[in-house]
Amino acid sequence: MTVGAGAEPGPTPATGSEPGGGTGGGTGEGAPEQGPGTRPAQAPPTWHRFHYAVGVFLIAYGGTGLVSAVLLWGDRQDEVEGYFGSVPTTAVLVLVKVLELALVASAAAGVLLRRDMLLVVALAGWMAGFAMFAVLDVFTAGWGGLIEHLLYLAAFVVLLFLSYGLSAKAQLAGAPKAGADGSPGGGPQLTRTQEFALQAINRAAALTGPRPRPEKPD
Repeated sequence: MTVGAGAEPGPTPATGSEPGGGTGGGTGEGAPEQGPGTRPAQAPPTWHRFHYAVGVFLIAYGGTGLVSAVLLWGDRQDEVEGYFGSVPTTAVLVLVKVLELALVASAAAGVLLRRDMLLVVALAGWMAGFAMFAVLDVFTAGWGGLIEHLLYLAAFVVLLFLSYGLSAKAQLAGAPKAGADGSPGGGPQLTRTQEFALQAINRAAALTGPRPRPEKPD
């Protein structure tokens, strides 16, 4: 059978086309769709309201130390000279106070931004300073200063421990609860230190809290 002169050959089908009109590069049906309000899961907050008290104490302590250094600059130079001998006392004292100012700024930023890790940075910095001066007290036989610095070190260790416990409480409080059908809410994973600190805080609260009065017999 011959083809007429006016007839034209039909269009060549595209490679990869299917009878349904779809092409090989179409969207897959198995891809999950995300709604406009879908947001990635965020970690629960770790800021507790009692962190404000810790931060205010650190700011007050550091600010008092800076003011006393300015007012008693000569006495502070004598203390530095007793520790380091012939080292330029002014340079060492200025360096120490600059570091202390940075710790105060870290504590203030932690309170303003509600970031407990900034309080941990300030606490760890002061702990390192007290530990260093305690070692220097041993080498210089300054036993009175050694006791003082060890007491301060112990107090800041307690504050650090308290901050860990408060962060754990806030993290647990902000975690999603279990669903109504009994499905787990996917609670946060606490570290060993946070678990231990949280248990200590709960025990202290139980010891210092009000105790139930025994019922009187009728």
